[in-house]
Amino acid sequence: MQRPKGTRDLFGPELLARYRVLEVLRGTFRRYCFKEVETPVFEYLELFTVKSGQTIVNQLYSFKDKSGRDLALRPELTAPVMRLYIQKLRSEPKPVKLCYTGNCFRYEEPQAGRWRQFLQAGAEIIGSSLPSSDAEIISMADQVFTELGIRAELVVGHLLPLRSFLSSLGLDGSQQDRLLRAIDSGDEQRLQKELDSLPADETDRNRLRELIGLRGGRQTIGKARELVKLPQATRGLDLAEVLDIIEDLGIRYTVNLGLARGLDYYTGCVFEFYAGGWQVAGGGRYDNLIELLGGEPTPAVGIGFGVDRMARFIEPPEEDAPEFMILPVSREEMGLCMKIARELRLKGRRAEVELLGRKLSKGLEFANTRGVRKVIIVGKRDLQHGMVTVRDMRSGEQKTVRLEELI
Repeated sequence: MQRPKGTRDLFGPELLARYRVLEVLRGTFRRYCFKEVETPVFEYLELFTVKSGQTIVNQLYSFKDKSGRDLALRPELTAPVMRLYIQKLRSEPKPVKLCYTGNCFRYEEPQAGRWRQFLQAGAEIIGSSLPSSDAEIISMADQVFTELGIRAELVVGHLLPLRSFLSSLGLDGSQQDRLLRAIDSGDEQRLQKELDSLPADETDRNRLRELIGLRGGRQTIGKARELVKLPQATRGLDLAEVLDIIEDLGIRYTVNLGLARGLDYYTGCVFEFYAGGWQVAGGGRYDNLIELLGGEPTPAVGIGFGVDRMARFIEPPEEDAPEFMILPVSREEMGLCMKIARELRLKGRRAEVELLGRKLSKGLEFANTRGVRKVIIVGKRDLQHGMVTVRDMRSGEQKTVRLEELI
């Protein structure tokens, strides 16, 4: 039997690295006062076909249950969390700050750093339209990468100039989404095909190309305003305020006004973090999603972290060796060995019992390979005097200890 394509078996350093990433994420979420939530692994199919984007829809693991209902394994976690908010949390005082971790599933071609089952973590701020909420999310993410020792580069953009320009060309939302997906794909031929199909002259196509290619610092915003020349773009372009705050926090960034996230529900400021050429986190503002899913109009901003990719950039912690190994000289002492181990474990100590019936010399060799600090040897002769032998595996020193004093 083989594991399914696009999945992995995790153990040893890989798994420990993932645990470390989750530990830092959860600790940072907690310090930023996000409340953790959990949603089902599968949801109604419609939740992901409303506004997740055609690429995601094509990658869904969808199926009918035994009652004929259309369901899908979740491809991402923002839409399920927004569904939870609408059903359970919409009366909570604003802003509502939620965080989560969970496996997601997408049927895409496996490659380095991309799997069909992957672990995602994320955080959402619901109910605030202020740029300070966008900056709070970015600040939290930057702190995660700093604590993990990952040198992540922040790229920030804004969809309003691009959408405003496309609206001026007469493109509706679905046509705009198609072009944004082509930009996000990084496929030059696909992008050129979409540009060629636009109802625009060569001048407008060149202006669009220039807008997509705008990269740099704060001055990029002014260039976009000059290029688009649309009042709605300048009135709503609050990216400058976001940059003000993250500059105050000492966070370095690059502005990229060709940044177009792969999900169709983003509406304003968007951002991505990169390490080693891979995207390790991304998010942005989606002020229309809750309304699209049946809730009241509610602004929101959030981010998703690629836990598996992040784990590749950290040194995994060493696996903790047992502090104690209890070696029975014969099978007769096994029950007492188990009792000693249980008492140690109740005290919070890491203890292991030798379970294969090795001879004492082989048991000591095994304890040494496991990196055990101390071995407790339980034998009939010592027990006749109420004693056990404790051996320090580093110094080689050993002594007898009264059983009642051992713990």
